[in-house]
Amino acid sequence: MPRIPKILHYVFGMASDFGGKPWSLVHHVCLKSAVERIKPDQVFLYYEYEPTGRWWKLSRPLVTLVKIAAPREIFGRPLAHVAHRADVVRLQKLIDHGGIYLDADVLVQRSFDDLLDHATVLGLEGAGGEWGLANAVILAEPQAPFLKRWLAEYKTFRSKGRDEFWNEHSVHLPSQLARKFPNEITVLSHKAFYWPLWTDDHLKLVFESADEILQDDTYANHLWEAKAWRYLEDLTPGKVRSSDTNFHRWAAPLLREVPDDYGGPNLARRLEKAAKKGGVATYSVGRKVKNRTIKTLRKVKRLAMNPSNARRDIFSEIYDKKLWGSDQSSRFFSGVGSRGEAVDVYVSNIVKLIKQDAESLGRPVSVVDLGCGDFQVGQALVSQLPGITYIGCDIVPELIDYNRKAFGSSRIRFELLDIVSSELPKGDICLVRQVLQHLSNREIASFLERQSYAHLYITEGHPDHRTGTPNPDKLTGADVRFDWRTGKGRGVELDQAPFCCVAEEVCRTTAPPHEIIITSRVTVPSKAAQRQAQSK
Repeated sequence: MPRIPKILHYVFGMASDFGGKPWSLVHHVCLKSAVERIKPDQVFLYYEYEPTGRWWKLSRPLVTLVKIAAPREIFGRPLAHVAHRADVVRLQKLIDHGGIYLDADVLVQRSFDDLLDHATVLGLEGAGGEWGLANAVILAEPQAPFLKRWLAEYKTFRSKGRDEFWNEHSVHLPSQLARKFPNEITVLSHKAFYWPLWTDDHLKLVFESADEILQDDTYANHLWEAKAWRYLEDLTPGKVRSSDTNFHRWAAPLLREVPDDYGGPNLARRLEKAAKKGGVATYSVGRKVKNRTIKTLRKVKRLAMNPSNARRDIFSEIYDKKLWGSDQSSRFFSGVGSRGEAVDVYVSNIVKLIKQDAESLGRPVSVVDLGCGDFQVGQALVSQLPGITYIGCDIVPELIDYNRKAFGSSRIRFELLDIVSSELPKGDICLVRQVLQHLSNREIASFLERQSYAHLYITEGHPDHRTGTPNPDKLTGADVRFDWRTGKGRGVELDQAPFCCVAEEVCRTTAPPHEIIITSRVTVPSKAAQRQAQSK
């Protein structure tokens, strides 16, 4: 019996948008090539979000699906990018079970049987390994010593995304370990899995040229979909059969029984491509008209909704369209205000206050975080307050579902609710951080009247130059009341009309370019006291 079992492992769907590269013809072809040529005993595909579409429908019977919650950290170090989470998952699964890991864009050219009597097998990336040892193809026995060393080195992981450390642990590190522990690994030539490379001239050789690429030393070809997507997007079997290039010749035999037009782009995609061909100006005007029409229709639809559903739709759109920005890796992103120095100052001060409140109560406390968003701030708080029970709340269903799966535990839970109209969860301390600024005055007042927390801490952004009357009203949405670019206007001032609360400042910090972020301990007066304050 060989040391390496004939079990295939794939990792796909670590993000709900699949990185803009959904399961397509190329993935089906690569999977089918592995199944037909390696002839595995089992094929596992680990996913957090299951793929969809016609090509997935064709591929799904070829795999055994295993739903997972991808790791968000390793040895206490955050895994910010989904690609790095997938890097860790592949090592963990191979250590546990042994077998052959393949990226979904690896096209297998022949059997791997002659490689199965080794402990671990990797291939060089670039002639002489100029780029290192890549991890798109890994063969390993169960509990392989080399893989265990490799995973243990993630104690030094430091990449935050597509930075200078992007492939430090996936490509450079295994190369270094191979030099230190050569008896634990078999290193194959650069032609085994990773030739041609990802450079433009090499991609043209694969996808544009009919000049044959010699395959004598090749087991598989990594197709570098991140660089080659322009060639792979919207491919159909008909296009494959009608072209004479290296890739199309490799793919055609694996699509024999699939109709020419199978999996082609839908009407909207075809119109978009046609507009692009019509010229930049035509395309730009078309997109502007389309966007204005969509916005108008969405507003009309919201008028027919009850107010709570309309708010849910508004904030769901904010995350879907990334109106608060993106870090290029996170499934949900609550804006730059949920990261950086301003958060560090906030967390430091709130941790002290929660500890004081817990001490005064003489017991562990429960903290309700209304508008928990992507949990970046909540996670920082929980990590420093191991004794608390945390309840994160938000109005976006997909966000709450994601947080539950990714972060939920015996002391961390997430609830779907609308702070304006839903029943609020019970708790000792309530945190509301830069949430009210996105609501209308009427909605803010509704929340303040309905909450009954003994300790209420509210954080809001303010311009560094206050101009105009306090608390100008606004429609619910992604924007705020003041112009953060110039630092002029007014934010939500809870101690002013129409709210007239008692707001005791507990900390403040700044955010570029012109924002002051203030956290206050807030006491909401009775309606009678509120009316009296407003009359003054």
